[in-house]
This record gives sequence, structure tokens and C-alpha cells, in this order.
Amino acid sequence: MKLSVVTANRLRDGAILWLGAGPAWREHFAEAQPFDADALVIALEFGAREVALQRVIGVYAVDVEHNTGTLSPLSARERVRAHGPSVRPDLGYGQTHNTLVEA
Repeated sequence: MKLSVVTANRLRDGAILWLGAGPAWREHFAEAQPFDADALVIALEFGAREVALQRVIGVYAVDVEHNTGTLSPLSARERVRAHGPSVRPDLGYGQTHNTLVEA
């Protein structure tokens, strides 16, 4: 059975969000709710309402696989979005660097 999760970005700060049970937006992929094809339609409709309320932007479905009790996105891009940036963590959200680099 094909499973998907729903993702978006929070409009206020651009944070990556995943639709969890409730439905409610979650910041951690591990809290994402998997949906079959029928339930995915309803979840995406919820996401569209959230866009209209200006809570999130960029709502879309991500195909996932269910292995050994955990979900994993099928695409490399979504694995990076789900499990964190591919750069050093000290350069992530909330970090300010005003370093002048001279050649």
C-alpha cells in the first residue's frame, strides 16, 4: 500500500512542518501521520484550508516507505528536509554570522 505524509512551511518563520494526528502541524518528521490515498485527499484539503488561513505555505504530499516501524521519505530531497540540514548544525536556524571574509 502506498503511503504519504503531508508537509508545508510555517508562514511566520519558514520552518518545515509535517501534518500529524489531530490534525496538527508538527516540527518533527517522526510525528508525521502517514496517509493512504483516500485519507491523503482529506489531509491535503486540510492543508489548503491552512494556506487560506495564512498559517502555512507550500503544502504537498511526500511519498514514504514504512520500514521496521519507522517512516522514511523516498526522495533524497525529502530525507534532507525530514532529518535536518546537510550543513553543520551550528549554522542552522537562529544563528547569526556577521563575519567579513577578506580575500
